[in-house]
Amino acid sequence: MKQELEAFFEQYGEAYSTLDAKAVSSMFALPFMTIHQGQGTVWETMDLLLPATAALLSWFEQQGFLGATYQIKDMLLISPHFATVNLVWSVTRLELDPWQYGTCYHVKRGDDGWKIYCVVQFDTVPEMEEGVDAAIKLGQR
Repeated sequence: MKQELEAFFEQYGEAYSTLDAKAVSSMFALPFMTIHQGQGTVWETMDLLLPATAALLSWFEQQGFLGATYQIKDMLLISPHFATVNLVWSVTRLELDPWQYGTCYHVKRGDDGWKIYCVVQFDTVPEMEEGVDAAIKLGQR
């Protein structure tokens, strides 16, 4: 199970690092939830989630995003179908200071494999707040 999750997050990391909104969103389960600054937002449909993901990744690109790498900090295997994975991300940016932040992913395994059903952003990078807030507001329409 641990190796499956490592492979899943390797695929997720590649999609995120290339700012591929469709590939990133395809790794989310519906309903999908984010918790950011203590506030939860739920997306019930891909028609709402995909544009929010695309807006966030587009904003990242505007901030000089060149790529991202991660390290698995912790992995809690809850059952054969549920786990929590804590990643520490490092984002390189064009001629700007890198971002480093932690994110916790709650994942579940279904018929189509592992999917992320909740993302908890517990580290904040002040420069990222504008983009994250805009994506969340897009999802609340």
